[in-house]
Amino acid sequence: MAVYLVLALMTCGLACFVKRDEFRPITEVGEAKAEITRGRLYNKILYMLIFFFWFVISAGRIAVGGDYWKYKSIFNYLAQNRDSMVATEFGFNLFVKIIQHLFGADGKKYLIIFAIIGFVTLFFFLKGLTGLCENFALSFFMFTVLGYYASSFNSIRNYLAFAVAFYAVRFIFRKEYWKFVLCVLLASTFHISILIVLVAYPLGLIKWKPWSVGLLTLVTASFLIFPGVYKSLVFLVYPQYENSIYDTGSTSYINIARCVGVLVLSLILYKRALKNNKCNMFYFNMNVIALIIYSCCSFIPVISRAGYYFNIFQVVLVPHLIDAMPKKWMKIVSIAGIVLLGTAYYISFLEASRTNGTLLLPYLNWVMH
Repeated sequence: MAVYLVLALMTCGLACFVKRDEFRPITEVGEAKAEITRGRLYNKILYMLIFFFWFVISAGRIAVGGDYWKYKSIFNYLAQNRDSMVATEFGFNLFVKIIQHLFGADGKKYLIIFAIIGFVTLFFFLKGLTGLCENFALSFFMFTVLGYYASSFNSIRNYLAFAVAFYAVRFIFRKEYWKFVLCVLLASTFHISILIVLVAYPLGLIKWKPWSVGLLTLVTASFLIFPGVYKSLVFLVYPQYENSIYDTGSTSYINIARCVGVLVLSLILYKRALKNNKCNMFYFNMNVIALIIYSCCSFIPVISRAGYYFNIFQVVLVPHLIDAMPKKWMKIVSIAGIVLLGTAYYISFLEASRTNGTLLLPYLNWVMH
C-alpha cells in the first residue's frame, strides 16, 4: 500500500503548485490556442511530472489487477492470430497487434503492451482533468483518492475507453459535436459499453423544465417497476454479460451517498454556482444520472463501471461548489473534510482490493520481480 500512498502524496503535492491564475479550462473554441505564458509553461511542467510518476507506477506493475493474467492470455491468442478465442473488441485487438508487430510478442513483451495501454489511458485522463478543472489541485486529489487512477489497473479496455470519453467532453462544451461522436465511436472499438455516453453526455446540456423533470421521474420509476424489461434490453446490446460473473445485480451504497451529498450541496449553492453556468449544470446533471443508475438500475451488469462514466464529474463539480461558498471558513472546513474523508476512503478502497477481486495489493514491480 505504501507505493500508492507515496504516489498520491507526491502527485497531489505537485498539483498544489499548479498556478490557478494561469489556468484556462478548455471549454470554448480557441482556448487550446491560447498564448503560452511563463506561468502556463510552469503548469505544463508540473503536469508532465505528475504524468511521469503516474506512468512509472502503472507501467512497472506486474500481476497487479484481477484480470492481469487474463489479458496476458488475450495478448497470446492475438499474437497467434486466434482472434476467435477472445471476446475483446476489434479496435483493441488491432491496437495490440500493432504493438506486437512493432515490439514482438515473445517472452515478456506483454509488459510493453500493458505500459502503452497505461500511457494512453493516463494521458487522456490527465488531459481531461486539465481541460475541465479550474481548481486542479482539489480535483486531482479527488480523482486520486476516489480510485479512478488505481482502478485503471483493472478492466484496461474499459478504462481506456472511459478516459477518451472523459477527454472528449470538451468538444460538447465547444459545440464541436462531430469530434465528440468520433472520439466515443473510436473508444467503443475498445469497449462497447462506452456507447452509453454518446446519448447521455449531450443530454447533460439540456435546460430542465417542469415537464422534463416529470418525464425523468417517470423514466426513473419505470426502472424500479420493470427491471426485467430493461435488463433484457441491456443484454440485447451487450449479450456477453448475460449470465456472466458480472451479472450480479449489486449496487454501491457509498456511491449513492456520494451522489446524494453532491446533489444536496449543489441545490444549496444553485444560484451561486449552477444557475448561469452551463458547465456546472452539465456536471450536476451527470451526478443526477449517476444517482439514478446506482439507486434504480441494479439490473445493469457491473453497475460501478456504468456509474463511473457519470460520477467522475464530481471531481470537477465539487471544487467549483466550494469556490462558490460565501464564507472563507466554509471553504476551509469543506476542503479539510474532503481531504480527511477522501484519504480514509482511499486506504479502505486499497485494502478492500485484497479480497474483492481487484487485487491492487500487493503492488509488485517487474523490475524487482
